Amino acid sequence: MKQFDNKRKNKISITISFIILLGFIVTVAINTISYDAIIREDIKNISKLSSSNIYSEINNELIKPIFVSLTMANDSFLKGWLESESVGEPDSEELIEYLDGLKLKYDYNSVFVISEKTKDYYHYKGVHKTIDPSDLHDQWYYNFIESGKLYELDVDVDEAQGNALTVFVNCRIEDENNQLMGVVGVGLEMKEVQGILGLFEDSYDLESFLVDQHGMVQVHTNNQLIESYNINEDETIRSFTDDIFANKTTLKTYRYNENGIDGYLITRYIEDLDWTLMVKKDTSILRRALYAQIGEVLIIVFIVILLVLLISNNVIKGFQDKMLVISKTDELTGLMNRRGFNQVLYESLKSGEMKETCFAVFIIDIDNFKNLNDQFGHLLGDKIISLLATHASKALKNQGIVSRWGGDEYVGIIYEDIETATQILSNMQESIAKDPDFGEYSVSISIGITASKHTDTPDIVMGRVDKGLYQSKEMGKNCISVV
Repeated sequence: MKQFDNKRKNKISITISFIILLGFIVTVAINTISYDAIIREDIKNISKLSSSNIYSEINNELIKPIFVSLTMANDSFLKGWLESESVGEPDSEELIEYLDGLKLKYDYNSVFVISEKTKDYYHYKGVHKTIDPSDLHDQWYYNFIESGKLYELDVDVDEAQGNALTVFVNCRIEDENNQLMGVVGVGLEMKEVQGILGLFEDSYDLESFLVDQHGMVQVHTNNQLIESYNINEDETIRSFTDDIFANKTTLKTYRYNENGIDGYLITRYIEDLDWTLMVKKDTSILRRALYAQIGEVLIIVFIVILLVLLISNNVIKGFQDKMLVISKTDELTGLMNRRGFNQVLYESLKSGEMKETCFAVFIIDIDNFKNLNDQFGHLLGDKIISLLATHASKALKNQGIVSRWGGDEYVGIIYEDIETATQILSNMQESIAKDPDFGEYSVSISIGITASKHTDTPDIVMGRVDKGLYQSKEMGKNCISVV
């Protein structure tokens, strides 16, 4: 019999090894034949990771100074100071202190205001200059006024800050009759924005930059290309420019060929900046990486096949154990799932009946979770679910278990009397209320709790905690109901 078992194990090992080898050969063939499909999928992921993340980071970095400039343009002190120029010479020190205060508050590279009446350029350090239409460096002011725009972004050197390359946000100041009083704005040093692009370029091995609606590069990690490189002059991109600038809503991908190297251009318009984000990805690197990976996998697979002949039985057993764990674990939170909890609850009720001991069973529901999902998206919803799981695990420590029941609901057992268990859950509610990650979105939880009875079945005890949760919801949410 033992000899028969060994032969059977060897047969299983050989069969598994053959399947692995055959699967590897088929996989290599499919990967090689479907290389173009792999590239398309990779570009899709790059588009999401790079373009979306860069878009978000650029918004965070540049939208804030726009709002600051717009706020300054409507500031009553600033308007009052400029109006006082018509009746005399106001105290310039007050204005300089105002600008210096904003510089300290927001830590921008530059904070300035230009009076339309006197053409004086006030900087947070003092009066920088009087602008002159004959000065080429001052042409931006007259061009901006002539454009009629409420605000614009302008890339230029900051004369008042040692000619540092800067992204300026210029904003009109108008009186009650919509008459021009001047221009106010802030300046963000170019290296701050370049740092965002550089981080993604290093992480994903790509090139990213921002262009205005004329195709001129405004932000690039290479300073020599800023306001000198125009995509309309690039043979690989020029054929796409009309479509790129016509698209104001969606992310788009274009295939290009540059010096024999295939690649993709991913673009997205940023409305508030009136600039277009462009991401270039060289796909030839992926081809070389794929072939290198195939070679590495080939070596590894042959080694694995030899090892499988010796340890296949242990592998099968370990796989079975792992699948059992996975089947009882929630993927998002790492907590026990509904199937696992039902088993623990059944065993706990059975043990409690035999030992004549009781414990508490509870259910937690996130209040208004659907509204949170609808307003902020499922990614935030998943984050809230994971954070609540962490809070619940810490609150229970070694006194019980918590599991994800489904959606935004959690259930658990606390091996204490009902009073102690209720206090533990109340403490958890307090910790959630103090957590800024929850407070930012006004997250609260409703709880139903009950003490187990010797005559309980899982359905009966869960029916009671569901009733308690319903009562908490009826009482206005964010509370605990004991049933």
